[in-house]
This record gives sequence, C-alpha cells and structure tokens, in this order.
Amino acid sequence: MIAAPGLEASAELRQRLADLYAVYDAALDEGEYERWPGFFTEACVYRITSRENYAAGLPVALVYCESRAMLADRVTALRDTTLYAPRIVRRLMGAPGLSAIGPDGMRLAQSFALFETMLNEPSMLFLCGRCYDRVVDDAGTLRFAERIIVTDATNVPLSLIFPI
Repeated sequence: MIAAPGLEASAELRQRLADLYAVYDAALDEGEYERWPGFFTEACVYRITSRENYAAGLPVALVYCESRAMLADRVTALRDTTLYAPRIVRRLMGAPGLSAIGPDGMRLAQSFALFETMLNEPSMLFLCGRCYDRVVDDAGTLRFAERIIVTDATNVPLSLIFPI
C-alpha cells in the first residue's frame, strides 16, 4: 500500500486497506462471486466506463450499480441466467495508492489487467485500465462505497460479465 507524499496514514490503516484489496482480488480470482457484494456498503456505486466518458464527466457506463442489492442481482444473473462459454478470468492488480483521507472516506486508485482463458485456448489480455475507489469504515469493516472502473479501450469485449 502506497500513500501520496505528505499523507498521514498509520501502518494499521495501510495494512487494513492492503488486506481489503488482497481479499477482494482473491475472491474474484477464485470465482467466489457470491462474496463480492459484501465488499461494498449497502448504498454504493460500482461503475465500469470508458476513459473518454470518465474524462468528460459523462455518466454513461457499461455497467452501473448503485446498491449492494444490485451487485447481488448481477451475481444471480451471472450464476443463473447468463449463457456464456466457460472461461477463467485472472486479474493482475497494481498496488493501490492512497491519495486522500477525508470525511467521506479514503480515495485510492490502482491499475488493472484482466486475462481471459477459454477452454483449450491460450490466455489473452481481456481488458486493462484503472480503478478509482472510495473506501469507508463501515461499522469497523473497510468497504468500497464507490468503485469506478475506467477501461483504457473504448471498444470492450462483449463478454464483460464478471466483476472487476
């Protein structure tokens, strides 16, 4: 866990944030999608958008959820209703950087690369970009209040079904 120069963050806070990101990433890498909504506050924002839309401040998103219940619905759709070819998605996540601590939570950002492996096919880069997060202490547990995923590519794969 890295922090912006001059930002006061205790070793304990840095470790708690590092643990949040590590457990989040491990759950998604292992396909434990039912755990995913629990990493977010009840009222949250989870959005996947292009770099152009993000830079222009446009609300247009490929995925937009504004509550833990909406995230749980995405998991249900993923498990029960969505048809897709079997695949494995692995994540390479950069070290989260803590940029601000304020009354509305902590601001962090990290780069990501997702690799997709289809049955009997070589692994391929699926998507890359940057996550902009707001993390809060929710009754003693650190959770994402906001996770904005900004893709580097404007044209994203149609199979964007798994959480990032």
